[in-house]
Amino acid sequence: MGGERTPVPGTAGGTDSGPGGGEGAAVLLRIAGMPLAAWTSAGDPDLFGRVRDHARAEEGRTVRARDLAERLGADVVPRPDLAAGDRGAVLALRRRLHAGHAPGARELDLLDRLSGRAVTTGLVDEARALADETERAHTERAELERAVADGHRRVAALAWDLTRTHPVLRDLVESAAPGLLADVERRLACGESWTGRSLRKRTACVWRLIGRAAAKTTPRGWAGQLATAPLLTGAPGDLLIAPGTTLGALAAGATENVHLVRSRPPGPPDLRTAEAGTLLAPAPLHFTEPPCSVRAYVVDPREPGRLRHVVLRRTRVLDTVLRLLAEGPCPLGTLEKTLLGMAGGAKAPDPAVLRGFLQHLHTVGLLQVCAPPRFRYSAWTPPEAATARGALPRPCEDTDGGWFLDSYRAPVAPVPAAAAERVRRGLRVAARIAALRDADTATAPPPAPELAGITEQPRPVSEILATLLPLADADADADDGNGKDNGRRPATTVRPHRYQGWPVPTDPGSGYARLLAHLAAAPGPGPVDVDDALLDALGAPPADDALPPWPLDCLLRPLPSIRGGGPVAVLETASAAGVLDARFTDGLHALYGGHHNADAHRAFLAAVERRTGVRFVELLVPPLAERAANAVRRPVTTRWWTGDPDPTPYYGRSGGGAHYLPLDRITVRRSGPRIVAEADGRRLVPVHHATRTPAPPYDLLLRVLLAAGHPAGSHLLRLDGLDGALPGHTRLPRLTAAGELVLAPATWRLDRTRLWGPGDDALHKVRVLALLRSAHGLPRHGFLRTAPGAKPVPVDLEALTAVPVVDRLCAQRPGGELLFEEMLPAPADLPLRDPLHGGAAVAAQVLLRLPYDIAAAADALAHGVPQDVPGGPPASGGRTTGAAIAH
Repeated sequence: MGGERTPVPGTAGGTDSGPGGGEGAAVLLRIAGMPLAAWTSAGDPDLFGRVRDHARAEEGRTVRARDLAERLGADVVPRPDLAAGDRGAVLALRRRLHAGHAPGARELDLLDRLSGRAVTTGLVDEARALADETERAHTERAELERAVADGHRRVAALAWDLTRTHPVLRDLVESAAPGLLADVERRLACGESWTGRSLRKRTACVWRLIGRAAAKTTPRGWAGQLATAPLLTGAPGDLLIAPGTTLGALAAGATENVHLVRSRPPGPPDLRTAEAGTLLAPAPLHFTEPPCSVRAYVVDPREPGRLRHVVLRRTRVLDTVLRLLAEGPCPLGTLEKTLLGMAGGAKAPDPAVLRGFLQHLHTVGLLQVCAPPRFRYSAWTPPEAATARGALPRPCEDTDGGWFLDSYRAPVAPVPAAAAERVRRGLRVAARIAALRDADTATAPPPAPELAGITEQPRPVSEILATLLPLADADADADDGNGKDNGRRPATTVRPHRYQGWPVPTDPGSGYARLLAHLAAAPGPGPVDVDDALLDALGAPPADDALPPWPLDCLLRPLPSIRGGGPVAVLETASAAGVLDARFTDGLHALYGGHHNADAHRAFLAAVERRTGVRFVELLVPPLAERAANAVRRPVTTRWWTGDPDPTPYYGRSGGGAHYLPLDRITVRRSGPRIVAEADGRRLVPVHHATRTPAPPYDLLLRVLLAAGHPAGSHLLRLDGLDGALPGHTRLPRLTAAGELVLAPATWRLDRTRLWGPGDDALHKVRVLALLRSAHGLPRHGFLRTAPGAKPVPVDLEALTAVPVVDRLCAQRPGGELLFEEMLPAPADLPLRDPLHGGAAVAAQVLLRLPYDIAAAADALAHGVPQDVPGGPPASGGRTTGAAIAH
C-alpha cells in the first residue's frame, strides 16, 4: 500500500549519466497544454481595424468641424450686413462646431440662405459634406455595435467549441471549475443568451483558462506538460529548440495527495487495532518545556488547513516514546515491544492500555502515522491515438479525487551544446548587471527577529523556535495542561516575497545609475544591448566572478532564429539547481528510466561534503494544505534530513537510506557575520529543495536554518521589471545581454484614466483598446500586470476577450497604472509543434542546468567555507529511512 507504484507498460528512453551539466545532461521542457492559436482565435483584427478607422475618421471630422467654427468666427460673424437674428444663429452653429458636432438640417438651411452674401459657397459645401459624412458615420456606428454584439456571441460559442474539441481544455475546465460545463449546457437548454450576465461570466472564466493553458507552461495536470531532451555537443545549430521540432507520445503520472491521506476519513488507522508494521513518527514541531510539559504544533484533524497548538503534561511514558522516536520513524510493533520490555515484571502495562495511550497521542497530533503516497503511471500513447478518441491518457480510474496528475511527453530532439554556451555567455553578462545593481542598492537589512537571539554561544534550534513561537502564536488561548488544543492558527497565511523589479538608484554617480541613464537615453524603439565592454566601463565586477559557484537552473523561453542573428532565449530566472524539477523526479525515473540532473546534483553535494567536511541536511516541511501537498515531493539528494520525521511524503517508500537528524540535535551560533549550524561536532549546511514558501510556523524554522546555508544555494537572478528604476518613462526598451539573452521584454505603462468607465458601452471599450494600441505602438499580444512582480495575465489587444481581462485586473488593484509587456516569442514565432493539436505551435520553456562541470563548482565552494567548527564526537548513525520503512 505505502508508496506502491504500478508497473510502467513502457518507457520513452533514458538519459546518459555523466558530469553534471555536460554531455548527456537532461534539458527539461515545460510545454503549454493548448496551442496559442486556440487562444488567438478569439481575435478579430478586422473588427478592431474598422473600429479604429471609425474612431480616427470621427477625430478627423471633429478637427474639420472646429476649423469650420474658426472660419465662421473670422469671416461671417464680424460682417456688418449680417442681421442680428442671423448672427445669433451663426454663433449657435459656431458653438456646435467647436464642440465637434456636425451641422444639422436647420443649420444647413441657414448657411444655404446666407450663401453668396455672408457665407462663401466653399464653406457651405464643406459643412454639407461634414454633415453627410457624420450621418453615414452614425449608420456605420450602428453596424459596429451589431458587429461587436455578434463578436461577443461568436467568442462565447467559440469557447465552448474549443472545450468540446480539445481534451486538454476540457480536463482543465472540469478540474478548475467542476460542474461549469454542465451548468452552461443547462442554461443554454433553458434558452439563456450568450450575452446574458451569467453566461458572459462563465465565458470569461473559460477564456482565462484557455489563456492559462496556451500562454503559460507551469506544469499543472495536462495544462502544463513536461518533456526531456538530451544536451549534445554534436547536435547541429545553436538554438535551444529548432523550428518545427515535434512533440511525441503522451503519458501521465498520478500521485496521491498525502495531506488528504493524513487528514481526511478514513485516514490513518486507529492505533488500538492497527497492524504492528504501522510506521509512527513524532510531530515535526514539538518542544519539551521544563519542568513538566510538551508543546507541539500539529495539523488540526477537524480543519486540515489549520494548525493547532497542543500542550501535554510530561510523563515517564511520554518521554520514553519521544526518546524512542528521536532518530526517525519506527514500526508500531517495535515501539510497543520496547515499551513493554522496558517496564518489565508485574508493573508492565496492559498492551491494550498502552495502545490506547499511543492512540491518544495520535489523536492530539503528537504522533503521526507515516503515510507514503501511492503512484500510478499510464502507458505511452501516441498523440494521434489520443486525438482520435478525444481522451488523454489516465493512470487508472481511481485517481480522480485526492490525486495530483502530472503529464509528460516523449523526449524531443537534442539541444545543441552551442545553444547552452550562448545561454552561459548571456547569463554571465546578466550576473554582472545584477551585481552592479545590487552594489548600488544594497543596504544593511534590519536584523531578522528570528535571528536576533543567535549569539556566539551554540543554541539548539528547537530552543530558539520555542522562544519565537509564543510571539508567532500570541492569539492562542491559555495552556490548560490537558492535551487539548489551546488555539488554532491558519496554516496558509504566509505570502511569498514577490520580485519587485529594478529599484531606483541610491547613488546618482554609481555604475548602476549610469547604466540606467544609458538605457533611458537609447534612441528609437529598438532593443538595448549591454555587453562586457559597457559593463567594464561602468565598473561592474569582473566577468570571471559573476556567476556563483553552484549549479544553476536557467528557466528560458526559447526564441526562433532571426535573420542576421538575435538572442537565443528570454531569461526568466536563474536559480539554485534541484528545486524546479524536484517533484518530477519520480515520474522521470518511472517513465524515462532515470533523471540525470537529480543524480548529478546528488553527486555534486556529496563531492562538496568530501572536499569541505560539511554535511548537507535537507529540511523537510510537511504539507499543511491540500493544494500544497504536491510541492513537497523531491528526490533524495542528501544523506541526512531534518524537520518532519516522516520522510515518506517527500521521498516515497524507500527513502534512499537517508538518516534523520532531530531538530534538537542541531545548534546554531554566530561566527563573525555568518550563522553556523552544527550537530555532533560537524558543520551543517541546510538545503531546502521545494518551491512553496512554508506556512507559519514552519517559515520561521526555514529562515533560521537556511541562514546557515551557503549563500549560493539560494541564488536567484532575475532582471525584468525595468519600470521601477525608470518611473518617468512610458515605454521601457527591450534589454538584451551580449546579444544572447533577452533580460527584460519591452514594457509600456498604461494610464488607467484613459480606459473606459463602468457605464461605458461595449463599442466604446473596443474603441479605447484599438486607439490605445495605435497610440502607444503596442504589439497585439502581451502580458498585463498590475505592478512589478505581479502575476502576468496574457492579453490579445485585438480580441473582445481583452475587455474582461482589463476589467478584472483593474478591480483587483484599483488606481495606479497597468504594465503591458510584449509577448516573447510572439505566437507566430513559436518553434515547437504538437501533433495532439494537429501540428499547431505551442509555447514552451526550457530548464537548462548550468554550470557543466560540477566538480569545478565544488572546488570553488570548498575554498569559501569557513573551517571554524569546534571538534566533537562523530555523528551518531540515526535511523535510516530505508531500514525503518521496509515493513
